[in-house]
This record gives sequence, structure tokens and C-alpha cells, in this order.
Amino acid sequence: MPNRIRRLALRERTVLTLVLVGLAVALAQGNWLWRLDRLIYDAQLRLWSRPAPEDIIIIAIDEASLTRYGRWPWPRELHARLLDKLTAEHPRAVAIDIIFAEPNLADPAGDAELAAAIMRSGRVVLPVLMEQSRDSGPPIETLPLPILAEAAAGMGHVHVELDPDGIARSLYLHEGLGEAFWPHLSLATLNVAGAQPIRARSESTASSPMLWVRDEPLLIPYTGPPGHFKRISYAQVINGEFTTGTFTNKYILVGTTAAGVGDALPTPVSGYSHSMPGVEINANILSMLRDNIRIAPVSNAWRMFLSGLIAFLPVLLLPMLAPRSSLLAAASLIMLTFACSASLLWWGHLWFPPAAALCAVALSYPLWSWRRLELTMRYLNQELDELTHQRRQLSIRRQTELQPALTFLSSLLPIGGWTLIDDQGTTVESAGTVPSPSSQPSTTTHWTLGDRSLWRRIDHPQHSLQLGISWQGNGMPTAHERELLDSLADKLATPTVASKQYEVLQARISQVQAATQQLQELRGFVDHSLSNMSDGVLVTDSLGQVLISNARASWYLRGDDHAQLTGEQLPALLDDMTIRDSGSWTTLLQIALLEHTRVQVAVRHRSGRDLLVQIAPLTPDTDENEGLILNFSDITPLTASERKRDELLNFLSHDLRSPLVSLLALFELTKKKTVVADIHAEMDRMTGYTEKTLNLAEQFLQLARAEGSQDLPFHDVDLINILRSACEQLWGMAQARGINIVQNIGVEEAWVHGDSSLLERAIINLLSNAIKYSPADASVTVTLMRTEQHYRCCVTDNGIGISAEDLPRLFDRFQRIHREKQDAQDGAGLGLAFVDAVIRRHGGEVEVQSIVGEGSRFCLLLRPVDESSSPSQ
Repeated sequence: MPNRIRRLALRERTVLTLVLVGLAVALAQGNWLWRLDRLIYDAQLRLWSRPAPEDIIIIAIDEASLTRYGRWPWPRELHARLLDKLTAEHPRAVAIDIIFAEPNLADPAGDAELAAAIMRSGRVVLPVLMEQSRDSGPPIETLPLPILAEAAAGMGHVHVELDPDGIARSLYLHEGLGEAFWPHLSLATLNVAGAQPIRARSESTASSPMLWVRDEPLLIPYTGPPGHFKRISYAQVINGEFTTGTFTNKYILVGTTAAGVGDALPTPVSGYSHSMPGVEINANILSMLRDNIRIAPVSNAWRMFLSGLIAFLPVLLLPMLAPRSSLLAAASLIMLTFACSASLLWWGHLWFPPAAALCAVALSYPLWSWRRLELTMRYLNQELDELTHQRRQLSIRRQTELQPALTFLSSLLPIGGWTLIDDQGTTVESAGTVPSPSSQPSTTTHWTLGDRSLWRRIDHPQHSLQLGISWQGNGMPTAHERELLDSLADKLATPTVASKQYEVLQARISQVQAATQQLQELRGFVDHSLSNMSDGVLVTDSLGQVLISNARASWYLRGDDHAQLTGEQLPALLDDMTIRDSGSWTTLLQIALLEHTRVQVAVRHRSGRDLLVQIAPLTPDTDENEGLILNFSDITPLTASERKRDELLNFLSHDLRSPLVSLLALFELTKKKTVVADIHAEMDRMTGYTEKTLNLAEQFLQLARAEGSQDLPFHDVDLINILRSACEQLWGMAQARGINIVQNIGVEEAWVHGDSSLLERAIINLLSNAIKYSPADASVTVTLMRTEQHYRCCVTDNGIGISAEDLPRLFDRFQRIHREKQDAQDGAGLGLAFVDAVIRRHGGEVEVQSIVGEGSRFCLLLRPVDESSSPSQ
């Protein structure tokens, strides 16, 4: 990615960080998402259900008690009886959540009895209530009757906070008029039981003694839904319907639970259709304080810090993830935020409102995706515009100019001239013989044949043109000629402009598809070009791994056009080739890679093929090592020609030159002779040298004729006649050495397609060699038989044979095989080379079997007329 795009991405990332963190901090500071925070708190609290404590019991003034003792309020003497029942059980403390603010005028003695019972218990806690005489009036502390207050062991307020949605979630541990003096009823109960230290009187006062002051806010961690705490009916306790010891050393809370009597408030754990009685709320607060589970909201500063930190995490994480993982990461961060908030609540007893952070995390994914898509589109737009600008230079389907294109085609096709006219018939361009108009309308898909003319319509954006060609050929063009003419028309035509895409992304996708298609065409063009090259090509990286190869390289290096070389290591391929001159592959690769210099070397492949290898760096003008390109050229025919040239020079300089030099010497000697007999003797010698020279020249000419590239006049010939003719010509030579030629012909006729003189000469060469290298009074056998695919003509002798190490070079030109215990024979080493050349020219092959000391067998395999085709054609 260019540096400019990187800087733009960094700027986008910074802006997104500021937006998300700023949003989270602002929402946390303004508490604008309080309702969502409360819902999350309620859900976490419902999941945090705990068993109800066994030592906290609620004595419920329920419907059964009201049925038994009548309408509320009851006589205070009844409450005194309840306290006496409880006192006998020795509870730790008794909290009465009933307001006794006014005397009972109908039963003054009941107040005294209740006060006495409270005094006897010594562990009773009474409530303090804050009231207002009117809606806007000053608050009033409503205390129990003085007689009851003096008898009580402690007093505490019974207020809980209602949030704006009307749900009781929190309380202030201390409240009071002018100062936060009164502890909560539950805290006062624990103080009476000795489970909590008594809080010193607060020294802080309100600005006015008429204001209600509150201190130490806490959230209420409800242990469960309404009815979670153990309850006993008020009537059961009065009637003694409980087991002795039920209330011993327990915390007792007395209050109303019957519907319509006393206070009942909605709580986070009560659900939509139920409320929790105030006495049970106090039981939850008592359990909270007794177990020291005091949930306090985090400070505003910490809330903003944590919200901002969580909002920063997506910006830190999303750039490192793939697009398909970003959504999962954002969802994981949301779940992690929920988990962190719940963990702080359940185990750290801290409430962190996560709504602001959740909002920022939830917005991070769409905002990040939007900005990344915008940045990607901007980058793609720039790259696509640049690609579109350069596409014509990369295209293999460029538009061409008409004049040079037709000039080139005229040299290949029978084109006498051409013309280009518009729809009005006006000539735009023309050259040569102008073709006559066609009577048939031209089309854009094929050529229309007129009176010795061809016509085709060419599309252009503003108008259409008609191209006419004066065709000098007979009839319509052939298929190959039509391909060239179609190529001309396609290149002259303006490419069809696609319909405008009104959706921006779809338009860019179409542009990418067009560019991709063009690159695929270019890649296919390169692949086809490489595949059809006569030379092998390898492209490697700087570490020696093959990146590109063509079919010819596979053939040269593996012997198979379809061998896969891509991915292989270059040293493994080069090990199969031996450098002809001194040097090593390591040195050559160092020169090409490190010195950025082209090198070439002649090598021989293990298959016997001679190759010229050229190695060049991919980037010769830079210091970067991008890799190498290797070109393999088959120079086997060239090296074979050089070898034949060297052999010919040796032949001319030795085999032909030696007798000629001897002739010159004899001429000089003859000039000095005066005796006729001596002159005749020297002339006999001259005749011998002349015949030897002519014989060598004849053998060389015959070999050149057999190996030549010109066509030979092949005909159907009978191999039996050729074989018998060869035997008759060598009968005298065989008789002179006492050798018998045995003919074993197993067929009645043997017709082959070829040159009879060359075939006869080849068989004569084999027979003469067999006679030369066989001992006197031996026999040479000539056999001819038919196999499934060939006529097999063999010459077998009983000579001393040929060693196995001499067999591979037996048919090389100018090679003389030395045989032990055998006198040197005259010859230039062309006989067997001639035999091999003739048989190969006839599409056959030569087989040799030889054992030293036992003899040799040379077999010529030739195809019959019905299975052969003329090799010279």
C-alpha cells in the first residue's frame, strides 16, 4: 500500500478513535443511557441469585392473620403478646417495620403494654419515617411514640430510593433532618445485635436544618425474588404454632405482606406483575449488611475512564483482523463488556454502568466498516483509474491503423486494394484497386462476397463504416485467410461500451472484471507464446525456485512436454547437465545473481542432447535480485555438424592425403628411372594408390548420398534379388579366402520401399566385413525371414567378434575397430556408418550381436511395402 494511503488510514483510525472514545465518555458523564444501564443491572442481579440466610425470619402480617384478627390496625396489646412470644425465644434482634407514630386513644393501656414488652425484650428496633405535610412542604421526621422510642433498643429509617422508572434499587445508609443521623433500620438491627459497630454521630450538617440529608449510597443486592426469605404468619406466632427454638439467635423482622396493607415496591427481581413488601426489602438489606456485600457505584471519573478504555479496544483490535472476523470481534467485545460489568458486580461489589461503552463498541463495527470501505473504494478508484489508463498498453487486442495492416496482409493474401466508406457513401480512405460495391448488405459478423470484393461493417461510436477489399482470389477466402481478415476487422472496430452503471460499487466491480479478463487474456497470450517457442525457458526467483516454465523446457530437461517443473529447485534440474568446458554451475549462478551479468555455456544433458544454456538476471539494470531467466537451445544438430566437419577434415588430411602424397613421391622416383621394368613396377604402385583413393572417395560419396537431405527415388524393390546380387558380387572375394557364403532365404518374396542400389551396397558392406574378419575356410551365412512387422536380413560370421566396449561406437564415421589377433585391414571406417545411414533412411534399424571369439551377427530390419511409407516424402 502506498505511503499516502497508509497516512490516510492512520488519520481515519485516529479520527475514529476520538469519535468513539469521546462518545463513550460523553454518554457516561451525562448518564444519558441510564435506562439501559438499569435494565442491564436488573438482568445481572436476577442472575446473581443466592440462598436466603437461615438466620433471618420474616413474621408476616399476611391475609391469614388479617382474616383471624380483623382489619388493620390491630390493638397494640396484640403486638405486645407477639414480642413476649419472641422474647421467650431469645432472638438476636427484632425489627418492627410498623409505624407507631400516634397514640391509640381507644386503648391507652395498649401503648403501655407494648412499651413494656419492648422494654422486656431489650432488642427491639423501631422505624423512623420522613414525611411531608403537603407536596411542597418541609420534611418532617416521624418518630415512634415517645414511650415506645424510650423503650426501643434502637431506631432507624426505612427509606429506599426509587429510580425514575419507579424501581427500588438503592438506599442511603444514613438519613436525617439537618444531618444524616438515622441509620437504616437494618443497620440499626445489626447494631442492636452487636454485629455492626455503632456509627458515630455525623458532624456534617446541611445548609438548612429543615433539609433531609442522606449519606452513603448503596445498591441493594437482592438475594432472590419476592418470597425468597423464610416467612412465618403473624397469627402462627401469636398462637404458638411454631417449634421451640425457631427464633432463637435469629434476626426477626415484623411487617406487612398482605396486599393493600403497608408498603410494597417494585424491585429488579420482582418482575412486572409483582412487588416486594417493604419488610422483605429490609430483610435483603439486612442480609447485605450482615454479609458485608455493599455494592457501590463506581465514581464518575472511573466510569468515564473505563468507558473510554473499552471504546478504544475495537480501534486497537479491528485493524488486525480480516473483515469476516471483525463482526465476531465486535460481538465478542460486547459480550466481554457485559462479563466485566457482571464480574465487578458479583465479585468486586462494584457497579459499572456499561451502556455507554456498549454503545461505542456497537457503533465501532459499522463505523469502522464504513470508513474502511470508503478508504478501500478510494484506493481502488485510484488504482482502477491508473489500470484503465495503462490497459491499452498492456492489451493484446489493441486497435490498429488500417494502412499498415492492409499493406502487411497484401503481402500474404491476394488483396489488390481497399476502401473505407461511411454510411453516406463518402470515401474515408482508399488504396490500390478500389473494390466495386456489393449488392448485399454488409454485417459486423462476417464478410460479404461481391464482384471480386469483400465487404464488412466496422462499428464506431459516432457512425458505422464499411470496409471493402478488392479480392483477387478465386471464390471466398479459405478458413485461415478468413481468420486473418476477421482479426483485421476486430482490431479496427471500437470495443462495445458497456451500459452505464448507476450503482457506484457495481460499476467498479464491472471495471475490475474487465481488467481481470484482460489480464487473463494477457496471461494466456504469454503462456501460448512460451509454449510455442522452440527454445526452453525457465524463470526462477532469487532462491532458485522455478516460477514459470514452458513445454520445451520440460522436454529438454525431463523428456516429457507435460512434465511439471514449476515449484522445483533449479540446482536439481542443472545436475542433469554437464558443462562441456571447464566451469561449474555455482560459479555461473553467482555471476548472474551477484554480478547481474549474462552468461552462456554449452552443456550435454544426460539424455545425450547438446544444449546451449543462457542465464540472465531478471532485473539487470537494478541492484535487486528478482531472479533468473534461463534459455535452453538445442544445438545437437550443430554439434553433430561440427563433429562431421572435424571427421571430414581428418579424412581429407589423412586418408585421402596419404595416398596422394605417396603418388607424388612415386612420380618423382619414376622420373629418375631409366629401366622400363622399374618404371612398370612404380606405375603398378601408383595404380594401387589411385584405386585406394578412388575407393575412399566413392565410399564417402555414397555415405553423403545416404545421409543427404534431398529426396531419393524410392520404389518397390524385392529384397531377395538385392541379397542374391550382393552375394554374387562377393563370390570371388569369398572363394579367394576359401570362405563359403550360405544363403538361407525363408520367404518367396520380400518387397520393400526403397533404393535398390543403396540397399545392395549396405549388404555388400556387411558381407565384405564378414569375409575380411573371418578365418580361412569358414562360412558366412545370409538369412532373410519375415517377422510380424519387418523383413529381417542377417549376415552371420564365425570370426573373432567385437568387444562390448566397442559396440556403442561401431556405426560412427571414420571409426576403426581394432581386433586382437587380426591383421589390420584397409578402410576409412565408413562402411558401417554407411549401413546405418541407409537403413535409417529407409525407416528401419540395425541390430548387432557379437561375442569375442565366436563371431558377429548384423541384422537389417526393414518394413514391408504394405506397412511402410516413403521416408523421403
